[in-house]
Amino acid sequence: MRLLHATLRQVRLHQQLELQFDPRFTLLGGPNEAGKSTVVEALHKVLFLKASATGRAVDEMRSRLHSGLPEVELGFEAAGARWELRKRFSGASGTCQLSSDAGLALRGAAAEEQLARLLGVDGPIEGRRHSQLPLRWAHLWVRQGEAGTNLLASPSEAYDVEQLVQQLQQRGAAAAALESPLDRLVSEQLQIRLDQQFTATGKLKAGSPLAAARQRCSSALLNLEQAQALQAELEAAMEQLRQIGERLQLIEAQERPQLQRALQLEAQLRLRRAQIEPLRQELSNLEQAQAQLQAVQRQLGELGAQQQDWQLQRSSRQQQFRSLEANCQSSDQACQELKNQQQQQVERLELAQQLLDLANLEREAQQLLEHQQQFQRLQLQAEQCKKSLAQLAPIDAAAVKALRQAEQQWAQAEARSQAMATAISLIESDQPVSLAGQPLSPGETVQLNGSAELAVGCGVRLRISPGGGEATAQAAADLQHSGAALRELQISIGVANSEAAEVIAQQRQVLELELANLRQAASAIPWSRLEEQIAALEPRRQRLLSRLAQHQLQRQSLAERGELPQGRAELEAWIEELRRQANELSQRQQQAEAERTSWRQQLEQQHRSSQELERNLEQLTGSLSTLAERQLALKASHGDGQQLTDAVNSSRQALLIQEAELTALDKEILDKLPAGGAIEQHLRLLDGEKDALLTSRGQNEQRCLTLSSDDPTALVQHRQAAWESAQADLEALELQTQALQMLQNLFHQSRQDFSQRYSEPLEQAIGPYLHYLQNGRHQASLDFDPKSGFGNFELQQGPHRFGFEQLSGGMREQLAAALRLAIAEVLQPAYDDCLPLIFDDAFTNSDQQRLQALQQMLRRGANHGMQLILLSCNPNDYRSLAAELGSEIALAA
Repeated sequence: MRLLHATLRQVRLHQQLELQFDPRFTLLGGPNEAGKSTVVEALHKVLFLKASATGRAVDEMRSRLHSGLPEVELGFEAAGARWELRKRFSGASGTCQLSSDAGLALRGAAAEEQLARLLGVDGPIEGRRHSQLPLRWAHLWVRQGEAGTNLLASPSEAYDVEQLVQQLQQRGAAAAALESPLDRLVSEQLQIRLDQQFTATGKLKAGSPLAAARQRCSSALLNLEQAQALQAELEAAMEQLRQIGERLQLIEAQERPQLQRALQLEAQLRLRRAQIEPLRQELSNLEQAQAQLQAVQRQLGELGAQQQDWQLQRSSRQQQFRSLEANCQSSDQACQELKNQQQQQVERLELAQQLLDLANLEREAQQLLEHQQQFQRLQLQAEQCKKSLAQLAPIDAAAVKALRQAEQQWAQAEARSQAMATAISLIESDQPVSLAGQPLSPGETVQLNGSAELAVGCGVRLRISPGGGEATAQAAADLQHSGAALRELQISIGVANSEAAEVIAQQRQVLELELANLRQAASAIPWSRLEEQIAALEPRRQRLLSRLAQHQLQRQSLAERGELPQGRAELEAWIEELRRQANELSQRQQQAEAERTSWRQQLEQQHRSSQELERNLEQLTGSLSTLAERQLALKASHGDGQQLTDAVNSSRQALLIQEAELTALDKEILDKLPAGGAIEQHLRLLDGEKDALLTSRGQNEQRCLTLSSDDPTALVQHRQAAWESAQADLEALELQTQALQMLQNLFHQSRQDFSQRYSEPLEQAIGPYLHYLQNGRHQASLDFDPKSGFGNFELQQGPHRFGFEQLSGGMREQLAAALRLAIAEVLQPAYDDCLPLIFDDAFTNSDQQRLQALQQMLRRGANHGMQLILLSCNPNDYRSLAAELGSEIALAA
């Protein structure tokens, strides 16, 4: 199949585009948005999209710039004939026409079916299946952005896999069929047997023989485990009966008598503890009295030393207090002096500010008077402009334009009327001549726009009609109408012609511009409250003079010393100096205040410290008195220190003797007492354990009678045999299933080995194109599966293999182009030894070196009978190839 020519009408931005394709190579160049991709889509849809399709696929073809429905014509060669195809995409009413040079002419569905047979496809794509459209001949139509994609990762219908396999078979690499009928029968029977056992995802199918066998085996195993559990339960109950008997005998023979003896010893221990408690209390009282007496004597010594130290501190603080009072008085005097100086500075600064305000007021008054005079001048000039505008007719540019258009319409009507009218001239006559009842004198010429009667003498009457017919009358009417409109417009404006109107309009424009400039100048003057501001200045001046009168003496004093400034600049500098001096005085005053505050705080702190010391001395004196009284009381009740020490030692010796006897008795009780808890509690626990053991013995005896009613050992043996039988059946069925799976895997492996007969020829077809790549040591590798087609496309470089997605963008474009060229070369015999291969801005990731290799590939493809159509926004890269192999078409933006 070879494309000859194409015409696009109302397809997106193309109103009508005609293209002639070279038999070998066509370069279609143009900038972005020139409609190159539109050409690619139009060629594809005219071949594969049904003319009556609706929806998105057709909407994408419609033009937003040109009216009309999309229409595409295509001429091509196929099946040994030349064909002309025309499709008009108008929804359900779309049309399809197909004719051949042999005289065959088809329309509608018949044309669509014949086109599908020529293309080797099932039929045209309908609108609701537009998503399948890109898969048609995807190996030959390389759209923008798809040059670097893996074609073999697409569904097999994207690259015509059935026709490709047939052509590979015809090449001799696989003369035999892929599978014999017996092979297919064996494969189907294996799959049926395995489908009985497993789901499509490989999981065990519910209800299958293997699942039933596993269920029987699981049930038998569960029954066996239940029987074994029953046997173990009987043995455990008998063992528990034996342990209960042994425990009851131990309680009655040993543990209970031992606890009763320990209970008697515990009563003796309580009696001894009651006898020793008074001795302990007496010793404790003596030790407390001894400790209190020693503590009182120690505190009396410490407090006496502290009293002497505080009395010395009181004398020193009194001297410090008098020194701080003197410092505070000196600081108060310094602060007062600085305050007086600051007050004088404030009065002088107030005087300077009032003098500056008065100078500013005088300046403001002068500015307001100047503004008032300037505003009055502008008002006078504006009034003069308004009077000049009032004297001119109200003519603007629109009126001049309307008058000029009316004059042009009248002139054009007059020219048409004169051109269509008939001229009658009386040269000489010896008889009276009249035209339309009006006498006509010799030498007079009259223009006739309509029929009129010409009378010569009394006996001759002629009717003269211009040749224009109704057009002449219409021209006369237009002349009369335009003349009336022109006169009416001239009267309304008040001028004789457009030239005079234009002069007046220009004069008005100049005056209006001058008036606008005057208004803009007046708007810059704050005139709205000008009079009020001028009137408000006098009261302010009087208030300032009144305040200045209060400083008259100060002004005279400064003037006499020559320190009173006169101008605004001198006043402002004086104010700045006064403020600086005031700031210095303020800082000094702040420092003096801070110093005074510091002295005051120290004085107050010294005063508080002295008061606290006095309170502490008073408290200390009271504490000494209280301790002396307590010391006298302790000596009166227990004697002096030596007597109290002797009494403590005597009481401690007696207590030690009693505690030794108590310890011996306690040890004897502990030897007889069981671990943890009191004796009575252990007796209660022992009685409770005995009752529980008796109850448990009765329950276990009854449980043994119940469990031994059937023979548990015989039941275990019976269920063991049933489980072993189910396990054997399951193992046999699993072995059979594994054998089927192994047989299927071997069959698939053999089929895979056989499928290499298809992948190897295609690899060989790709090889010559890969020869042009850098280093020339590249090989393609791929697999073939009868169900899914070709796949696992890889590039081998020496000992290394790289998956398609692992390659760089430029290398993917080169490898994908080699694959497409090789597939087209293999498929050519099925399509009259030629196939079109279209690249739309395909090689965007390839540099100049890679482009040279790609051009070598394209040159080989063209030399082997392929028709290559390459669209690019950079046609310079392929212009030399187009000059060598074919032609170039330029699309304008």
